[in-house]
Amino acid sequence: MQKVCKNCKKNFEIAKNNLGFYLKIGAETPNYCPDCRMQNRMSWRNERSLYKRTCDLCKKNIITIYSPDKPYKIYCNDCFHGDGWDSLSYGMNLDFSKPFLQQFRELQLLVPRLYAFVFKNHNSDYTNGTAFNKNCYLIFVSDHNEDSMYSHNIFSCKNAMDTLNSNESEFCYDSITCKKSYRVFFSEDCSNSQDLYFCKNCANCHDCIGSVNLRNQQYCIFNKQYSKEEYLKEKEKLNLSSYKNITEIKKKAKEFWKTFPIKYIHGLQNVDISGDYVFNSKNSHNVFDSDLLEDCNYINYGNKSKNCLDGYVMVDNCEFSHEIVSGISLNNTHDSHGVWHCFDTFYSDTCENSDHLFGCVGLKKKKYCILNKQYTKEKYEELLPKIKKHMRDMPYADAKGRIFSFGDFFPSEFSPFAYNETAVQENFPLSQAEALKIGYAWKEKETRNYTIDIKAEDVPDSSSEITDDILKKVISCMHHEKSNHENANCEAVCTEAFKITEAELQFYKRFDLPLPRFCPNCRHYQRLKQKNPLKLWHRKCMKEGCANEFETSYAPEKPDIIYCERCYQQEVY
Repeated sequence: MQKVCKNCKKNFEIAKNNLGFYLKIGAETPNYCPDCRMQNRMSWRNERSLYKRTCDLCKKNIITIYSPDKPYKIYCNDCFHGDGWDSLSYGMNLDFSKPFLQQFRELQLLVPRLYAFVFKNHNSDYTNGTAFNKNCYLIFVSDHNEDSMYSHNIFSCKNAMDTLNSNESEFCYDSITCKKSYRVFFSEDCSNSQDLYFCKNCANCHDCIGSVNLRNQQYCIFNKQYSKEEYLKEKEKLNLSSYKNITEIKKKAKEFWKTFPIKYIHGLQNVDISGDYVFNSKNSHNVFDSDLLEDCNYINYGNKSKNCLDGYVMVDNCEFSHEIVSGISLNNTHDSHGVWHCFDTFYSDTCENSDHLFGCVGLKKKKYCILNKQYTKEKYEELLPKIKKHMRDMPYADAKGRIFSFGDFFPSEFSPFAYNETAVQENFPLSQAEALKIGYAWKEKETRNYTIDIKAEDVPDSSSEITDDILKKVISCMHHEKSNHENANCEAVCTEAFKITEAELQFYKRFDLPLPRFCPNCRHYQRLKQKNPLKLWHRKCMKEGCANEFETSYAPEKPDIIYCERCYQQEVY
């Protein structure tokens, strides 16, 4: 089925297997293309922007994802889940004379909001989207970690720093998508390995530098085999404690990696899959950074979910749900944000352990509610089809004239966050003017007025030259010093300066690593640039004589050598 996106005006196709899903839930087919739907969902995910506020109920100081200028009451965890307020007291009567989503927005602005998405952390206040972490600082969308810092989407890691998309690893630094690894630095896509520097796609290896596509190897430098004694001598010559040397070797390694074939997808144990960074999944398409999916389409960060469409973070046994942002254990839940352990729920925000909700905000352990007003089961079931029809007959129009009917996710103007506070800026980067032009909010950059003690370019070359006095110093971010740096997309989030923490300094000294020259936000954006975009191209295997075709996130203009699964396995294993 072909349609024209009401936002970008591009043609897009709705697959036959998805048409049945929309019919099942009684929703119209989407009015917006997959990219615009994804962009809209991501504009609701503030993952990394933290602010200091006071709880609007108990008045204690909190670290929250809501800046002080936001028009909401913000409650700490104890207050939000306590008995000091009643979410049903905000209940509103239905008004069929105006769009339902307009009524929802009025309710959303009144009901107090949970300060952040955190659960059972210990000594880990400066985090968000996290659970079961201990002694962690500035980690995001991460669970079950200990003594880790400046990382995103890590799970069951210890002493991980500046790490992205990794799990079950320890003492790793500046690495991406490494699994079950130990002392792995400046590396990508490595597993079951230890003592690696600047390596890519190595498995069951140890003591290697600058190598790629190795299996069960040791003492290799740029894929050249050495004896243990020779390796240690060559490693010493490289002087990996020098920032200058590390910068040069990292550049050399990335050029070396490009001369080796790459599998068209980052993934293992999949059946009938399209996307990237997908594992143990089947019959799922356009899915990214996900594990254990079945019969799902257009999902980012999914885990253990079946028969779901259009989601950003759908985990822990979600089923038959669509257009979800931040969902946990859902069934038949649609067009909702921050919903956990809910079923038969529509157009709701920050609700948990509830069922049979429509257009509700901040409810806990409730059922048969519409706009936070309690109904009997019979009355709720009588009103439900009337509301859906009303949403079709009187859709909501946002400030830019875009129409939102039943089955469309909330308009981005309802998001509690500005464009540049959210995950959408990481994946669909825009300037302030571009974002405002298409109807997104923008948060003005704070005036920082730091007193800079050390310029990034003046930081000593190795950590052996650093004394504990550095803990008192403010270091300028090199991106801020050099506006023409390659990482220009992080201009909106660069903090301009940063400090070194005591635990961080101990880490650098323990592994003889130089201090960073960029602020944590810029370092995060540098790692993100190593990942492919959330987009697929139809391509052919580049192995001579192979006719296999596939969908891949490697753009045709990229210099990488892309192989199909079979040819890659023959080459590497």
